Amino acid sequence: MSQHFLLSAKARSISVRDIARLGEEEAYAMFKSIRFAESDGEPKCPRCGIVAVYEYRARRLFKCQGCDKQFTVTSGTVFRSRKMSFADIMLAVVLFVNGVNGYAALRLSRDLGCSYKTAFVLHKKLSRVMASMQAETVLTGEVDIDGLYDGGSVRQENLVKDRKRDGRKQFNTKRHTIVTARERRIGGRSRAWVVPVEKDADPSIKRTVNPAAHVVTDESPAYSRYFMHFAEHSTVNHSVGLMVDGVHTNLVEAQHSRIRRATRGVYLRTSGNHAQRFADELSWRDDFRRLDNGQQFRMIMKRALDLRPDAELVGYWQKRPEWLRSINRRRGLRALTLKRKGRPTAPISAYSQAATA
Repeated sequence: MSQHFLLSAKARSISVRDIARLGEEEAYAMFKSIRFAESDGEPKCPRCGIVAVYEYRARRLFKCQGCDKQFTVTSGTVFRSRKMSFADIMLAVVLFVNGVNGYAALRLSRDLGCSYKTAFVLHKKLSRVMASMQAETVLTGEVDIDGLYDGGSVRQENLVKDRKRDGRKQFNTKRHTIVTARERRIGGRSRAWVVPVEKDADPSIKRTVNPAAHVVTDESPAYSRYFMHFAEHSTVNHSVGLMVDGVHTNLVEAQHSRIRRATRGVYLRTSGNHAQRFADELSWRDDFRRLDNGQQFRMIMKRALDLRPDAELVGYWQKRPEWLRSINRRRGLRALTLKRKGRPTAPISAYSQAATA
């Protein structure tokens, strides 16, 4: 019997011990080599793109000779305005990648020794990195499509006489559907969408799946007209069996089992605000499960240092939108100027109420 890939030595090319032994200077050098890989590790201005820069000796700071702008190795990336050390960020990425069925933010905070808020935002940033790689995927060939209900379960009543006796599990309005499309080939890619009901994923599926593809679904009415949009459409009646006349959607069902295991054993609950990130993360983990963890680590690091910051996660725990933060920055500068001139100042925050006489 052949050994599973995840149990083999080839699946382990990097470990937590390897990263934990790195010093801050070594971690910083690795950050530079990944961020500026196109220029062989030489710093390049993210604004004008030239390699001619000054490097400060006292601080890890660069200054472009062309536009005179200062920048760091994390400027304009997901890790912009970081407070964690480079070694801790790399350790967090390794821990996050090694979680086969996901990695909870609470566990990440305990492993890194940081607050839950810090671990939560870092977790969402890494999930967004995975989601950005999934967003570029176009599915071709033979594609399996199916939906999975997630969340919204209602706790049963304490007394048996008060419980529903129709045998059906009750759900509330928080339940959503995760519709997954997956290529049926070795190294095939997948996409996942979180929607209220299966038919709402129809526009996204038509944009993502190539019209020349052979689509395989169950007999849900949400997919009844796919024969008009794709080259071939096969269906399987799951009320008869998992495979009927050689037609099945077992590959996408296997991916749904990963989502169920992650929900029950790792994340416990997925809220509607973060459900799409959760689905994209598990879709990425399933697509690249045959790569060793060292390759996965380098993929995440490279993408994170190429990706622009997420406005949703900037100042996340302040609960203030980006436009409000920019207004407050301008008001803060004006208040500081007026204070230096000895004049009365207006409230700095846009949430503040005007002073009354």
